[in-house]
Amino acid sequence: MTTQNANTQVQQTTLGRTGMNVSRIAFGTWQLGGDWGATDEQAAIGAIRHAYDRGINFFDTAQGYGFGASEQLLAKAIDGLPRESVVIATKGGLRPLGGARVERDASAAWIRAGVDDSLRALATEYIDLLQVHWPDPKTPLEETAGALAGLVAAGKVRHVGVSNFDPQQMDEFSRTLPVETLQPPYSLFHRDIEAEVLPYAKSRDIGVLVYGPLAHGLLGGHLRADTRFAPDDWRSHSPDFQGGALTVNLRVV
Repeated sequence: MTTQNANTQVQQTTLGRTGMNVSRIAFGTWQLGGDWGATDEQAAIGAIRHAYDRGINFFDTAQGYGFGASEQLLAKAIDGLPRESVVIATKGGLRPLGGARVERDASAAWIRAGVDDSLRALATEYIDLLQVHWPDPKTPLEETAGALAGLVAAGKVRHVGVSNFDPQQMDEFSRTLPVETLQPPYSLFHRDIEAEVLPYAKSRDIGVLVYGPLAHGLLGGHLRADTRFAPDDWRSHSPDFQGGALTVNLRVV
């Protein structure tokens, strides 16, 4: 790994079969939707602009990250930048149930409504990459893919990917609309995708953008055995961040 100075720009790569040139590091915005606790809006905007100034042009968000909160904050941060200079990835297919509860809903109607909501929240006329957040066991993948094909034809979405899908699900989805990207979890603690998912993606030129590469903070070097998370931070009820498991994980780090 090379050390970068303040003047070094982040390298770019081609995101699989999408053909889009994106920075090899993306700026993920799950933490801006409320699931990680309160957000300092100005600090978040400053971080996004700093990333852009260092050459990061790829920003990943989701309708389900606060159902508009994360997307709207990202829109504020990139306001005034040339639209073609940023690649915006978002996700759809989750429905709020009240409180912190959500359910998977990748039905054609909800996908279409979600894209319209995301376009308004992001203050943009098109989404560079729309990803199905999770496979929905209640909706045929053909229905989801068909709805997204229609959104591509309408110019609302430019490229389509999936998140948390396995190879069999991607195969089924691709019979209607080719999967262009995949967003799976991946870190030194969670390497399951190395067995089948990554080889599958490579063989089909599916661009892979992983989430949780620092194990949601475990690999960041700042957590301690006595670290306590705010009640509205999802890690406060995750087994990986509790008691003996946290102690063992930090020992591994």
